[in-house]
Amino acid sequence: MARTKYKKKVKNGNTYYFYRLNHKNLKRPRDLYGKTVQELKDKIEALTYQLDRNVKSSKVLFGDYLKTWLDSVHSVNKKAGTIAHYNSIYDNYIKGSILFDIRLSELSALDVQDYLNALLAQGKSYGIANSVKKIISPCIRYAYTQQRILTDFSRSVKIQKPNDTEEPSKVNPMTKDEQERFIKAIAGTSYEVLFLTALYTGARLGELLALTWNDIDFTHCEIKISKTLEYQKDKTTNKFTHKVVAPKTVTSNRTIPYPEFLTPYLKKTHTKLLEDKLRLQNRFEDHNLVFSNRFGGYLHGPAIRTNMEEILDKANLPHFRFHDLRHTYATRLFEMGEQPKTIQTILGHNNISTTLNVYTHVLKELTIKTAYKMNKLNTEFQIKNE
Repeated sequence: MARTKYKKKVKNGNTYYFYRLNHKNLKRPRDLYGKTVQELKDKIEALTYQLDRNVKSSKVLFGDYLKTWLDSVHSVNKKAGTIAHYNSIYDNYIKGSILFDIRLSELSALDVQDYLNALLAQGKSYGIANSVKKIISPCIRYAYTQQRILTDFSRSVKIQKPNDTEEPSKVNPMTKDEQERFIKAIAGTSYEVLFLTALYTGARLGELLALTWNDIDFTHCEIKISKTLEYQKDKTTNKFTHKVVAPKTVTSNRTIPYPEFLTPYLKKTHTKLLEDKLRLQNRFEDHNLVFSNRFGGYLHGPAIRTNMEEILDKANLPHFRFHDLRHTYATRLFEMGEQPKTIQTILGHNNISTTLNVYTHVLKELTIKTAYKMNKLNTEFQIKNE
């Protein structure tokens, strides 16, 4: 057996090879152990490599480090809804995961890649896997700048984005026939005016649920969008509550027109609100909301979506999300020849490319119709010249 310079030492009843490492970046010598000489050499080499590059050694677990970074660094100056989204991703996909218990200093690109691949293999969507990656990657970059890890491997982690054949389009507008049947189906129901307003303004659900009567201009038939309603978890009480917050982007602050036929519907809703307020008195929550429950309080998004699904089922209509009412509105505008820039402004998109990318399906149909029109024009020319 070859001789070795490393001494043997008994620890917890087991025999290990032992080495005491001295280094200028260590306040005191570090004792290292290995079951074999090669294992000990690898540990000496890895630690020396870190110390030579002034990387701070720590036993902190990646999950703990990420949570501290999330609360103290990444969430600073972020909107409450964004912070709630970060915490949701952490609670559901980092906490308790295989990544959580890996030491920060030992985490590798392969660990992260394997975990993201496993999420997709379990049937999680590309969006979820990408959201997990979006909080892990900047955390890795931060740890590297703070000399907690040797390399910034964040950009080497990839997620395979599904192509169009693997993932159906998220844009699912109603056809004109489906829209007409839906309008008939919602007549007289609890959320009729809410559904109609969404269909004919393109406003998001959160924006509509945060509307107050001060935002409605009956004279000019306009609605001012300056806030949105979110359902957030209070970090102190751990209870969920409704909160009115500023829109996510600057362009979401906008004034949008509504068709005049909606005015009687809205005014009837206002009259009903005043009657409820008078009848309930002290039990009425006076938030001055356009769309509220019978006590004047905020409406709950899931309840509205459930009601919509029930209406669609009864009317034998396909499944549509509430957000598809917004897509339906935009699709009708494109079909009627409205300019993309105008549609972008009404919808509150950041830039025109977003609008054009979202409604590619509509534009494709319009280009086909344009070719048909040009063919028709050519036929007219030929008839005149015969």
